[in-house]
Amino acid sequence: MVAHFSDDSALDIAETVFTRMARLLDLRIRSDADAIRVVGKGVSVHTYKRVAGKLHFPANLVAPESTVRRRLLEGRFSEAESERILRIARVFAEAVELFGDEDKALAWFTTASDYLDEGTPITPMALAATDNGARLIESRIMRTAHGMF
Repeated sequence: MVAHFSDDSALDIAETVFTRMARLLDLRIRSDADAIRVVGKGVSVHTYKRVAGKLHFPANLVAPESTVRRRLLEGRFSEAESERILRIARVFAEAVELFGDEDKALAWFTTASDYLDEGTPITPMALAATDNGARLIESRIMRTAHGMF
């Protein structure tokens, strides 16, 4: 699905990102308000397993491995963990919009590169797990989309 630009171009892009997030997470997400409600309630095990499987999450991406195992038994992730899950899904949805293809976006999302000045390669997915990292990757996505490499 390609965004159609009009006077409300930001809304058109946001709707596309929310649609992609909803499909990835198997949740009803049409707005930031819906995302906030999901985070407040906590992401379910079903949703976590779906997105973690699709994006090939490292075991400790959302929380320490032991915490993830516990959440899988308890049935829900905490608000902070749920926020990370939705943030990662959002950044991936933006990458899909950029690449126009989920497989290409996933290959990019899971390939380490030198995004930080310290020289240690890191994946866009790992960066997306934090707020500052997500902003860095989203900035790269936007610059690339507008031809500003």
